[in-house]
Amino acid sequence: MNNYNLIMRLQAKMQDPRFADRFNRIASELNNIPGVQHEVLRIAQMEDEKKREKAISRLPDRVKQLVREVVSLLND
Repeated sequence: MNNYNLIMRLQAKMQDPRFADRFNRIASELNNIPGVQHEVLRIAQMEDEKKREKAISRLPDRVKQLVREVVSLLND
């Protein structure tokens, strides 16, 4: 998924208050971890599941959990 598609999907899903609350909570937590924002965006854009899982496996445990939540939210 390219940047444009990711943004469009996120904007559409943000119309759901439950999604928006969960996403904002996760984003806030990720923003408090230095250097993670760029990596999370890169991983969220990956379409190849194997590459995505490999990239996630290199992250710290708490970040892994948060990234999986973001990917799950965006793909639901």
